[in-house]
Amino acid sequence: GDGSSRFSKNHKWGYFPSVGFSWNVDEESFLKGNNVISDLKLRGSIGTVGNQEIGDYKYEDTYQKKTYSFNGQLVTAYGRSNPANENLKWEQTVQYNVGFDLNVFHGRLGFVGDVYYKKTSDLLLNVPVEITTGFSSVLRNVGNVTNKGVEFAVNSSIVENKDFGWTLSANIAKNVNEITNLGESLDYYLSGNSIVQVGESLGSFYGVVFDGVVQSGDDLTKVPSPSWKPAVAYGDAKYVDQDKDGKISQENDRVVLGSIQPDFTYGVSTTIRYKTLSLFAAFQGSQGNEIYNSLRQTLETPTTSYNLSSVLLDRWTAERPSTTVPKANATSVTYLDSRYVEDASFFRLKNVTLSYDLPVKIAAAPSTKFRVFANAQNLFTITKYKGYDPEIANGTDAGAYPTARTFSFGVNVSY
Repeated sequence: GDGSSRFSKNHKWGYFPSVGFSWNVDEESFLKGNNVISDLKLRGSIGTVGNQEIGDYKYEDTYQKKTYSFNGQLVTAYGRSNPANENLKWEQTVQYNVGFDLNVFHGRLGFVGDVYYKKTSDLLLNVPVEITTGFSSVLRNVGNVTNKGVEFAVNSSIVENKDFGWTLSANIAKNVNEITNLGESLDYYLSGNSIVQVGESLGSFYGVVFDGVVQSGDDLTKVPSPSWKPAVAYGDAKYVDQDKDGKISQENDRVVLGSIQPDFTYGVSTTIRYKTLSLFAAFQGSQGNEIYNSLRQTLETPTTSYNLSSVLLDRWTAERPSTTVPKANATSVTYLDSRYVEDASFFRLKNVTLSYDLPVKIAAAPSTKFRVFANAQNLFTITKYKGYDPEIANGTDAGAYPTARTFSFGVNVSY
């Protein structure tokens, strides 16, 4: 078992057993002498792991200095910064896994495959609470989420001789994430621009659907009016009225717009060698995940606080009516709409290295080798995403710094 000081004494300990097995099938008599299969192993496991990554003292009432207005004066006092929850306990994930390792043609071609199912229980989530508590949310163990998927990899030594070598590896993985339970009292709850809902995946964006721009000649009485601008005008953005009540509201017209969860991820790497000159390249990609481009939304919303996007040069005007860019409007809107939930699929050259073993020998240390190399990382990325970097872990680009492109040169000495 594991103990954690991040939970109260009654829930400090968690027990996480696991067991696994493997069968070296290639050692069985019916595969002895087989000229194709070099190695074959079947694997299986079941195990439990715990998660305690919630920060310190979250189960206790904590206080911090705050400034209040009292009798016309600003005074400093202590206010509660975290509500106690002594029932907090370990988040647990049970995982089932079966897989195989297969090498054929004397190891020249190898395959690895895995299928898994994970169920996480007692999720540690910040759940909304009544405003009368003085807090908008509190950390609780609530609900379950499942992950089920498959992973497959292939490794090959296509050519291997004294003067020339070529190896190639590739992998692909698919994972399906689904919230299956949020406790007896919740079917869903909102967290900023995301929705946590049974049947959806974690990291699902929730907003209104952009439906073009109001054009001159449109019947304004038939255009659904948003709650932040009841008087619709020509050049304004239109949104889909999901409940057909003639109005656009946060409560009734938002839908799931996508998720940070990809349909699948993949990678490819290769090494080409000619004598002592070697070229290595690694590519990676993701398909089907979305990112909320909050920076783009900010720059396309005219204010006096930020620079503006050049997209606004093509905004709607009576003389140049646009169907995609509304007219400039000073109304500050914080709604998330589908324009800014973008496809973040990408294909990236993650790493490329060119190296050369110098033909230098030291008589006193004949095993010493000198290698010069040049390396580049994140050399190029192919993507439709309009922001800085499609490889963002939390699905929103707010405050995210783009991955740097780096170049390095050096000498490696081994002995």
